[in-house]
Amino acid sequence: MFLAICQGLGLAIAVGLIIGVVVPPIMPAWGAVAGAAPLGVLAAWAALKGADEPLWPALFIGVLGAGLAAMVTRDVVSGAVRRQQGGLAAQPQAQAPSGLTAIVVLAAAIIAGGCLVVKPFSLLVLVALIGLWISRRRQAERKHEGLRVLR
Repeated sequence: MFLAICQGLGLAIAVGLIIGVVVPPIMPAWGAVAGAAPLGVLAAWAALKGADEPLWPALFIGVLGAGLAAMVTRDVVSGAVRRQQGGLAAQPQAQAPSGLTAIVVLAAAIIAGGCLVVKPFSLLVLVALIGLWISRRRQAERKHEGLRVLR
C-alpha cells in the first residue's frame, strides 16, 4: 500500500504543477488549490485502484499533493509575471511566460514518469516542494520587515 500511495502522491503533484502554471497569476492561492484538488484526487485514485488498494487515502493524498504543488507553482509563476512586467502588479490578462509553462510541464512529466518507475521518488519531490514553500514564505516576510513604522 505504501508504494501505491507514493505513486498516487507523485501523480497528484504532477497534476498540481500543471494546474498551478495554467491558472491566472492573479487567482488567489485557495483558487489554485480548489482547482487542483479534484484532479489530484482522481490521479491518486487511479494509482491506488491500479494497485488494488483501498481508495480512501486518495482523498488526502490527492488534496495534499496537488494542492501544495499548485499553490507553490502559482506563487512562482506570479513572481515571474511580476518580474516580466517590471514590478507592476499582475494584470488580469497576464499569463505565465511560455518558456516557464514548458519547463513546469516538463518537470511534471518527469515527476510523473519518475514516480511510475521509482515510486518513493514522490517523497523526495514532496520534501522539495515543502522546502520551496517555506523558503518563499520566509522571503516574503523579510521583504517588508524594515518598512514597519514604530510609534
